Amino acid sequence: MQTFLPYPSFIDSAKSLDSKRLGKQRVEAYQILKNLVRERDRWYNHPAVQMWLNYEEALKLYYDTILIEWIKRGYENNMPFMLVSRYKLVFPEWLGSKDFHDSHKSNLLRKNYGYYSRFNWNVSDDYQYVWPNRKGNYQDDG
Repeated sequence: MQTFLPYPSFIDSAKSLDSKRLGKQRVEAYQILKNLVRERDRWYNHPAVQMWLNYEEALKLYYDTILIEWIKRGYENNMPFMLVSRYKLVFPEWLGSKDFHDSHKSNLLRKNYGYYSRFNWNVSDDYQYVWPNRKGNYQDDG
């Protein structure tokens, strides 16, 4: 369970993902949204879900951005777009955190070095994920 954000920009993040990961992001972002706004399941307490708590409109925007990139790459989309309320749209305070985004870059490098090394990110491939929590603090999973 993860929403990959190697960049603060949802568009830049979506464009940077390899197609395998981009496809998975559609499903994972949708599952996180479902946990937050409809029905909780066993994933509700996972840090990838909790970091989006109170930022559901931003997550909807991320999800829609992923779907748009998926379609631009020529794939068929079978998932619904979300209506994002600009009046309720609040971005998480962790968006833009260097440690947070670097942890995503590092984990993407580890998952597919051949693809992600083209971005010349100045990070090693051994960082743990940085998970924002409800108190605005960060924790890694190591």
